[in-house]
Amino acid sequence: MEQKSMIEEHIRSLAFTLLVLAAGTAAMYQEGYFTKTQMLNPMIFGDMAMKIVFEGDNPEFLAYAPAEKLSAVPTLTGEPAPDGDTLVLGYSEAKDMSEENKITAAQAIFGYDVDEAFLGSGMTVTGMLKRTGTPMDMMHIVSKERFDSIPPGERIDVKYTEDKMPKFFYYINPDGTNWPKKTTFAMGSSLDYQRFRNEKTVANITLGGLDLHINNEKDYLPLVLGSTEAKMMIDEKIFSKPGDRIDGFFGKNVVIAGVLEPTGTVLDMFHYMPAA
Repeated sequence: MEQKSMIEEHIRSLAFTLLVLAAGTAAMYQEGYFTKTQMLNPMIFGDMAMKIVFEGDNPEFLAYAPAEKLSAVPTLTGEPAPDGDTLVLGYSEAKDMSEENKITAAQAIFGYDVDEAFLGSGMTVTGMLKRTGTPMDMMHIVSKERFDSIPPGERIDVKYTEDKMPKFFYYINPDGTNWPKKTTFAMGSSLDYQRFRNEKTVANITLGGLDLHINNEKDYLPLVLGSTEAKMMIDEKIFSKPGDRIDGFFGKNVVIAGVLEPTGTVLDMFHYMPAA
């Protein structure tokens, strides 16, 4: 029995390895956020409805997009667009689910049922996406009917840089009750976030030898960054520390209130700002 179990485990490992090899070379595994976007048109995120729901303390990233918008997304197996009660998994989610549920090669190719409370009952995985190096790797893509039936969760918006780089935004309620669970600050703090949120900004100027404090009529919204996004912005010299101010940041003036510790989830790629 032990030998049979070892053989089955080897077959499962080989099955996913074959799927991975179908996606490309080992270079696809190199770290980096949006370093391999040639496989995916990043404008697709603008056509998606996205939200985070929590299964316990774990964030789950759900999305819906019209089938015609998903048609060009590269797959490991199956089709990229779900239908009815079917589910398409991003690369990382597919890998994790395959390992957790000991999915066989046949199941990966022909589909398999899943029982995830946050998705509701009666779901069948019919597609697995290739690695894109984007948050799509962590998505559960569902039909519009299923997306609308799942509890609201936290809406995720996307905005684009001048270079068409998508950036993802998670909005914090005024009472702060929807901060992602079990997140901690590596730089700054939740107190800094609240302080900057309530702060009235003034300009310090010298006029005729007098130091004056004048309201500069600019509202600065506090911005907290996930660890991956923060590293990118620091590397690009957009900011260096909490308290730095950025004018015209996607149409808003913002002040860096903090950076979150890495979570190993899609939360690391988000910007966190006050809800309107």
